[in-house]
Amino acid sequence: MEYIVLEPLVSKNAALNQSIIERKSKITPEEEKLILHEAEGSFTGFIVKQPISLQQQESMLNFGKFDLSFKLKILMKHLTHTEEQQEQRVLKFWFINNDKKEHLTCSNMFFRNLFKQDFPRDYFSFLLRIMQMIKALKSITRVKVEIEKIGKPQPLGSQFLSIANKITSSVMHLKSELIEEIGQKDPKQFEMIISGKILEFLERSFPNPMSIEELANLTHADHELVYKLLCNLLDRDLVKFYDDGASWVRKFAHVHDQHDFYEVQQQPVLPDFQKPTIAIITVNYYEKLAVDAMMTEKITFYRRKPEGLGESNVYTIGLIGNHRVVSTKLPLLNKDSRSAKITSGNTTTRLLGIFDQIEHVFLVGCAGAVPNYSDFGRHLRRGDIVVSVPDLSDTSEEDFIYGQFEITKSQRGFQYSTKSWLPKSPDLYRIVQTIQKSYEPQSEQMYPWETYINEAVEILTSKELDCRRPVEDKLLFTFDDKNVIEVDHPTDSSGSFNRREYGYPVLKFGRIASGEALTKNDGLRNLLSEENGILCFDTGMDQVMESIEGNRKDSFIIIRSISDYSDGTTTKEWQPYAAICAAAFAKTIISALPTV
Repeated sequence: MEYIVLEPLVSKNAALNQSIIERKSKITPEEEKLILHEAEGSFTGFIVKQPISLQQQESMLNFGKFDLSFKLKILMKHLTHTEEQQEQRVLKFWFINNDKKEHLTCSNMFFRNLFKQDFPRDYFSFLLRIMQMIKALKSITRVKVEIEKIGKPQPLGSQFLSIANKITSSVMHLKSELIEEIGQKDPKQFEMIISGKILEFLERSFPNPMSIEELANLTHADHELVYKLLCNLLDRDLVKFYDDGASWVRKFAHVHDQHDFYEVQQQPVLPDFQKPTIAIITVNYYEKLAVDAMMTEKITFYRRKPEGLGESNVYTIGLIGNHRVVSTKLPLLNKDSRSAKITSGNTTTRLLGIFDQIEHVFLVGCAGAVPNYSDFGRHLRRGDIVVSVPDLSDTSEEDFIYGQFEITKSQRGFQYSTKSWLPKSPDLYRIVQTIQKSYEPQSEQMYPWETYINEAVEILTSKELDCRRPVEDKLLFTFDDKNVIEVDHPTDSSGSFNRREYGYPVLKFGRIASGEALTKNDGLRNLLSEENGILCFDTGMDQVMESIEGNRKDSFIIIRSISDYSDGTTTKEWQPYAAICAAAFAKTIISALPTV
């Protein structure tokens, strides 16, 4: 018979709880004397022993170094009152064999299943869940659990005390109750937050203008305050207005890029030699900036539609290498609504209709990573680049580069359906395959896209916009829709050259997907990603893909860089840098295309 034995450890630190949970094939007579409880029924074989004293621990717990560990910071909310408590939980694993690959696979499965169901709130329920996991995962022989209270969390809102001039600080996720509370305590900080929201709504809506009334409704602020804050943004040269201040739009310009910008009633007809053959589609304001920073000899045409009469359009035409390209930005406001997705499809159809010589379509921008909590080699971090690639040797219809997942809940659990896309032309992927074969993340050589990243960061960084790689990259895991875990990123134990430590992204190749429900459920998203080989998720691009396919564009590719761990739109801090990374790799591919 197999036993799963829990041995509590006495600790000098009253705030620290420690236990050993071990798989055993037999219980000795000496151990039987120390049994505190032996379970029955479905938990038969589960044993809880008496606490091991400090003196006994030295002689009894000589296990040698553990094989792998997780460190978690958990923000827990009490069931009966509003007090929050922050805990650090460390799990150290010992395995039966020395197979490192099996260690990583098993520990990753352990972590995902640990939070798959309702999270165990009390200490013993957490240990019981671990005992069940050890019983199920036969390669784990022992786990040491260390749980330490590390005090109350930093008050929400305090992080915004010093961001008055940082336009990439995201405030969209702040709840209205918190904003109201901040407003009562600090009116100046309240105005900073509302100003940040106004700017972000204008960036999402761009190229469409927004009225003061729309902005007031979205920010839950009065019209006078919205107008005052818009005037402040106007003084900072971040916005412009139309119709005597009735509508406002994010200004599309930056300090080091003063190319010609024309407002037109109709897109001018270009001579054949100036017509672009490559289209680049973005949805994020900073994605459009990044793509345009890769161009030379560029010119922008902006067509503003009157309110209620359709969508505005912005097209920037220029050169990347020897190829003429056109970039555009889709409006992102209400990104999850059906009408917004239809609008994105219509805008794409209009783009491909106006520029009728397009041969290749690039979707370039930000995405949210599916993290791997234990395997450094498979883990994605903010700034890393993901390139959608098909299996060129696979002729089956099941292969795809982009998938749209629709989730439904039934009595049998969650079910999903998939709509997927695969380009008919391999032209772009032959170039990617060549790069993939020569790419070595541990190499110290400088790759072309890394040079382009440095150049674009220098071009775009200004007093108002910092495009450098941010320092903070916290990996958070949500459960129960309210509790949050901070997980340490897996580390490389090989001692090899680590590109991220020197400020450069790691390059990954694989599938990309979208699915609104998945970005709000980490456990479900991780499980589905494992089954389908998904590396990251973006905001829903299904209508854009339908338009590309419907317009018979057989050559397309999706290039994303990681800005968060959701869908690439939740926070702004990493968006400028991540957008530059994706655009730089797009430039690498375009520059390698043969000229006609």
